[in-house]
Amino acid sequence: MSNIIKKDDSPPSTGLSLSKGKLKSTSSPFQSRVNTAKASQPDAASMPHRLCLMLDRSSSMHGDKMQLLKDAIDNFCNRCDFQNSSIAVETFPASLELSLSSISFMITSSVAAIEAHGNTPMKKCVQGSLEKIPMTRGIIVSDGEATDWHVYDLNDIGDEVDTTNDDVLTLYKKASIPIDCVHIGDSSGGEELLRYIAKQTGGIYLKFTDVSAFANNFGFLTPSYRAQLTDGRVDAATLGATEVRR
Repeated sequence: MSNIIKKDDSPPSTGLSLSKGKLKSTSSPFQSRVNTAKASQPDAASMPHRLCLMLDRSSSMHGDKMQLLKDAIDNFCNRCDFQNSSIAVETFPASLELSLSSISFMITSSVAAIEAHGNTPMKKCVQGSLEKIPMTRGIIVSDGEATDWHVYDLNDIGDEVDTTNDDVLTLYKKASIPIDCVHIGDSSGGEELLRYIAKQTGGIYLKFTDVSAFANNFGFLTPSYRAQLTDGRVDAATLGATEVRR
């Protein structure tokens, strides 16, 4: 009978234990902070500004570029007013799926775990994010060409095919959700697609050859600062960017 395994009928852990008649938390300090922060925050899904960050984590983002992306998210959260804003994070390829949150350290600690690997399925991410996240604005950050999305195809005689009826962007336009697009790094691959996405949805396009400048100024796309870009008070030179299109 020694091989018989006794079934554990105890109830699942709630993170609390009874000690001398008093409830005592047994959860980790981090989880306790998360629970406390959640309890003190309004509903993230009902915020006036609901932003979805769609982040490239493909192989080309390895090294300093990935670290600067994480620094940029820290900058973004530091400038974001979480009394009226919430942030969701999706990656391509998929690895992190963070639903709308107004808890800064939850966002930054989640992004800190991202690693660069794989190809660049941007379209899949942009489409999936719209289906999952009740966003009011999307923000794409990428350093190269998407592997599943192209600005245009060429026919046999070399003419560009009209792509104004792109299926994914049509959904964003119908929902009046702009997508701001940020291209980082020395490569020009993927720039045209991001310009196109921003133009079609009414978003802003930013190009940063200097990825450090991107990390320092990504926060200008937060709701409190973005108007300085749209009305021209802040230009490309001020940001350290090589291009700003409104």
